[in-house]
Amino acid sequence: MTIIAENATEKRDVYPVFRGLAELGISDADLAEVLDASPAAVTAWRVGDARIPARLIAFLTLILDSLVERKGTEAAVTASMFPGLSAPGQIRTVRARDNLQQQQAFNCGFDRAHMEAGLRLFLNWRNRKVFTSTRFVGVERGRAAETGQLGVVAT
Repeated sequence: MTIIAENATEKRDVYPVFRGLAELGISDADLAEVLDASPAAVTAWRVGDARIPARLIAFLTLILDSLVERKGTEAAVTASMFPGLSAPGQIRTVRARDNLQQQQAFNCGFDRAHMEAGLRLFLNWRNRKVFTSTRFVGVERGRAAETGQLGVVAT
């Protein structure tokens, strides 16, 4: 008998994107803040008790992608949006990447409109966080500097 069969009553993540984000240390509370939802709603989506809109799955997939597949500044910017996030080990990153690939294959069944809506959500979320936070990301070389050091007033 497999572990899954032994624990049939245990709640499992329905979508691989949730497993991948959990591997990196992103909690339901973090996701609730990102999605502007309650932690209970995120948990219900994660375990399949409630249906999550396809655009939000696409949005979360892009967050996971930016954390495990992107290098340098883009990954650093996304990681900085989760204050409690610590650097995951190589094994966790590999498992998160595996979950990302599973989710990307699953997302191929979504309508293009849902994927585009998820992309718009991601770009709006990232840009809002980057340009309204107390950090300024330099465009030329991807350097990050505190706005206080630059004499810039954050709005």
